[in-house]
Amino acid sequence: MIKDAHLILSEGQLMTTFTGASTNVIDLTKLGDAVAGAELYLVVRVGTAGDTAEEDGTLNIAIQTDSAEAFDTAVVNLAEKDLTEAELTANTIVWKIKLPPGCKQYLRLYFTEGAHAFTGGTIDAFLTPDVNIA
Repeated sequence: MIKDAHLILSEGQLMTTFTGASTNVIDLTKLGDAVAGAELYLVVRVGTAGDTAEEDGTLNIAIQTDSAEAFDTAVVNLAEKDLTEAELTANTIVWKIKLPPGCKQYLRLYFTEGAHAFTGGTIDAFLTPDVNIA
């Protein structure tokens, strides 16, 4: 698997900081030769299991794009996924999807927790041209 530093959206991002955007924003116009012309896939992996005090937490993850790096002009959700706390187990890939069409210059993830706040857990998220991710 190719894991380029320019393609990392979140690395060990604490679920306790949700609701909010991924740690990094990717400028799709500045991707290197390693991924030029390649189809890209989003991979979201749980590092440390997600946890809420109520044991019934939910998390929505949206792939967002915008023409402005600050995501303050015309944000578009390209795709989104709802996950339950039970799905947020340690060392698990919880979402793997081909990057949808319609991307503008900038890309990020946006996390929205449900009614119960997370008290633990981490997320890794990145783009890769490699579809053979276990």
